[in-house]
Amino acid sequence: MPRKYNLDQLILKILENGDLSRREIAENIRKTLKRPVSDKSINEALMKLLRDDNIQVIDYDIRVYDGVERIQSIKADGIVFTLVKRDPFEISMLFKKMESDDAREAERAFKKLKRFFMAKMALLGMRDYTLFSRMMHEIFLMDPQSRDKIIQKLSWALSDEKDSLEEFREIIRYFRMRRVG
Repeated sequence: MPRKYNLDQLILKILENGDLSRREIAENIRKTLKRPVSDKSINEALMKLLRDDNIQVIDYDIRVYDGVERIQSIKADGIVFTLVKRDPFEISMLFKKMESDDAREAERAFKKLKRFFMAKMALLGMRDYTLFSRMMHEIFLMDPQSRDKIIQKLSWALSDEKDSLEEFREIIRYFRMRRVG
């Protein structure tokens, strides 16, 4: 049996039922797998999910100290995680940030949008890794009215909303047709 047990996917499934602390996630993993799993492996999976923007830290459960009066360190077990929900508004804000004068902010927004884009492509089994950069280039060369419309559609397509995958498929088809014509 593999050592990693696809912990990242298991964590996502566990968090579908609600926000949990690191300790609660670890307990759920061990109960589900019915075998010991190291804290190191769980932490590694959590960090991968954080890095990929699939989860985020939203709170701290102070109860992990269980009556300790003088707290001098932070326990990772108290960190509370939630699933990242990609909504169209958040994504449209990333497009706005890409036009920022702050190069770091623009680069961060670009990278985040690219991760969302690649995740959608993976769902469709697509592997054209240069498509995102080409699309962004074309979008920012469009007249403002056309650009706003396509950004609105792409924001929906990259979200977790119902029918967003079909919208994504249509946008890909549109940009591929533009390239041919």
